Amino acid sequence: MKQEIRDGLRAAIQDLTERYQQAGYFSDASVRVFDDQESLCTACVGQAKEDSWFDVASLTKIATATQVLHLIQRGQLSLETRLMDHLTEIAERPALWEKMSAITLRQLLTHTSRLPAWFPFYSERGKDFFDVLEIALDREDLVEGMVYSDLNFMLLGKLLERLRGKPLARCLQEDLVEPYHLGGMTYLPEVSLDLIPSSYGNPIEWGMCAERGITFDGFRPEEAILRGEVNDGNCWYYFGGVSGHAGIFAQTEAYARLCQLYLRSTDPLMIDAQREQPGAPGRGLGLQTGLSYPHGCGHTGFTGTGIYFSRELNIGVVSFTNRLFVRQKCEGQTWEYRRALQEMVAAAARMG
Repeated sequence: MKQEIRDGLRAAIQDLTERYQQAGYFSDASVRVFDDQESLCTACVGQAKEDSWFDVASLTKIATATQVLHLIQRGQLSLETRLMDHLTEIAERPALWEKMSAITLRQLLTHTSRLPAWFPFYSERGKDFFDVLEIALDREDLVEGMVYSDLNFMLLGKLLERLRGKPLARCLQEDLVEPYHLGGMTYLPEVSLDLIPSSYGNPIEWGMCAERGITFDGFRPEEAILRGEVNDGNCWYYFGGVSGHAGIFAQTEAYARLCQLYLRSTDPLMIDAQREQPGAPGRGLGLQTGLSYPHGCGHTGFTGTGIYFSRELNIGVVSFTNRLFVRQKCEGQTWEYRRALQEMVAAAARMG
C-alpha cells in the first residue's frame, strides 16, 4: 500500500474511532491495519496505546480453532472426527451420549452441533464439567441449524487439553504463540502489564441468569472495575480464567500476526476455513463471514473486540475496544463502528 494511502487511512481511522468514543460506544480503543507481511498503520484513543492489552473475549475462539485446524493439518484429527471418540466422558453418560454422540469437529467449528448458545456453568461450580454439561442439556433444548454457542468451544478447549496432554494455557503458548511468534497473547495476564479495563462487573450475565430462574451468589460487585480478570462469567467463575471460548488477553499486534497466518497460508484447509461452510450460513471453520467482512471473514468479542481480514484484498484490521466500560450506555451497537471501520479498510486496499 502506498504511503500516502496509509497516512490517509490512519487519519480516517483515528477520526472515526474518536467520533465513536465521544458518542459513548467505548472509552478506549486500539486499532491495527495489516497485510500479509506487515502492520500498515495504527490508531488509539483514550488510555489505550499500540501495545496495550485487552480482554479479547470470543476472539479466544479463533486461537482455539487455529490450534484444532493445525492438528487436522497434521493428520491427528479430521473435520469428521466425532468428539466422543476423544472425550470419552460423553459415552459414559447415557444422557450426553443420546444428544452428543454424533457431534463432529466440523459441527463444533461451524456452530451446527445443536448445542444451546449458553448456560451458566458457574451456577454448578465445584461439579465436574461433564456433569454440569448434562445438567445444561437437561435444562436447555437442542436447537436446529446454525446457533452460535460458547459450549462448542468449551468442548474444543477440552479436546485440545486431552490430545496435547497439557493445560490449555500451555497449549496456547507452546503450540501457537511461541512457534508462530505471535507475541502478546496469554491467559491470566500479569498485573504489571498495560491492561485496559473491560467492564464493570457482570450485570448482563446476572440478568441472563435471572431470566432462567438461576441464582448465583458469586458475582463480582456491579461497580467492580474488571482489569486483567476476564469478563466472561463461565471462564472466570467456573474455568478459573482459562477456556476454549474466552479468557485470552492480547495486544493488537498478536491478533494481526494470527490473522496473517491465514492470509499467507497455502494449505487448503486454512483457506477453506475462511469461506462460508455448507449448511452453516455466515460461518467458516471458526470464523464468521458476511456483509460486515467485505470479501473476507473475521470474528467479534463480547467486550467490544473484532478482527477482519481478506485474502482477496490482502488486508486486515484488528479493533480492540471496551464497549462495556462506559457508565452511560449509548443507543448504538459497536457493530456499527466495526462495519464502518472494516469497509474503510477494504476501500483503502482497493485503492492500492
